[in-house]
Amino acid sequence: MKSDIFLADTTVWVHYLRGDDPAVRDRIVPLIMADRVMTADIIIMEILRGARSEKSYETLHNDFAALPRLEMDAKVWERAWKTGYSLRQKGINVPLADTLIAAIALEHSCVLLHNDRHFNMMAKATGLKEEALPVRLHRPGKS
Repeated sequence: MKSDIFLADTTVWVHYLRGDDPAVRDRIVPLIMADRVMTADIIIMEILRGARSEKSYETLHNDFAALPRLEMDAKVWERAWKTGYSLRQKGINVPLADTLIAAIALEHSCVLLHNDRHFNMMAKATGLKEEALPVRLHRPGKS
């Protein structure tokens, strides 16, 4: 739907920040400009822990602080606990951070924008609305 709100996963931000795929930029920039991209504290933490310098950390911190954030309140935690349990019962084992991010998107009725097979698996089992971005890495000098 045209007015959907998107939660952009760390995988999307990493490719966007690296600039290694114009398709990621072309998808996310219009969403940012239309105020349709949200983030969450856990995503910010994953991004900031990967900063390579103090200057990079400060720049990333300021950039992500400017984005609207979805809260991880008691309802999100409850959803995460139940989702983690339900997935495990179905034989689907995903990282804790991905379970939390999916729970945020589910609880806030967002479309999760990602490039992570775990979210594809979770969508089939939970009804998570997701959009997987096919990342095509551009490597100079390679065809």
